[in-house]
Amino acid sequence: MESAMTYNILDTRENIPIDFGMFLSTLTDKDIIYIGEFHQVPEILSFQIDIISGLVLKGFKPSIGLEMFNVLQQKIIDYYIAGVIPFEQMQGLYEMGPEGFDVTHYISLIDIASRNRLKIIALNIPRNVASAVARHGLNRHELKAFSIDEEEIRGCSKKYRETIAGVYKKHPHEDITEENFILAQSIKDEMMAETIAYHMTAGALGLPLIVITGRGHIEYGLGIPERVKEKLSRSVSDTIIAVLYEDERPDEGMADYILRI
Repeated sequence: MESAMTYNILDTRENIPIDFGMFLSTLTDKDIIYIGEFHQVPEILSFQIDIISGLVLKGFKPSIGLEMFNVLQQKIIDYYIAGVIPFEQMQGLYEMGPEGFDVTHYISLIDIASRNRLKIIALNIPRNVASAVARHGLNRHELKAFSIDEEEIRGCSKKYRETIAGVYKKHPHEDITEENFILAQSIKDEMMAETIAYHMTAGALGLPLIVITGRGHIEYGLGIPERVKEKLSRSVSDTIIAVLYEDERPDEGMADYILRI
């Protein structure tokens, strides 16, 4: 496929640039494609749309997982894609929730799913729940409500804890402890991984599943990817794409591919 845009994509395993058509061909045998984005950047959205459109042209029916919607908002997406409600109503319902993203930025992506009858899944735990964890720690009532396990949130890997702690040290918050900061990130990653694993186990998703989240949720294979692999009873083939600004240097092992913007 020839993309309408030219993208600066680095294959980190070979340490060489790769054109979009060749890059797209490497995605066709994957179960999950993780795209770690900077939110609401038009060039990144175009890249995501070109991946989805390219896979559809190749005969695939990819599914899409979105961090920007929490699991309680799944019906909003379903109703819009089914044509039950117009965009203005979906936008109004979304804005009543706590997530705070500009849904108009993602509507072209959602509309591609609607036209091609692709499944979109809402991935995240509500933002107000994660914010409460950041300030007050874990609440067992909330864990029960979302069917996620406290041990799996607290028992994240050593490398994961070190990575998130490093982020906290760069941007400390007076009202949030380092431990609660890690737990807040962990509860989001656990919820998204649990949602992905549930849908993949149910067998109702077209593959590959394209997971669109902030970069910090998928770098180094930590966060969501490692948890998904732990939850699935079968092996899963995935690829990790991280977006970097032009002046950033990628760390070894950060991702399989780097998109520079």
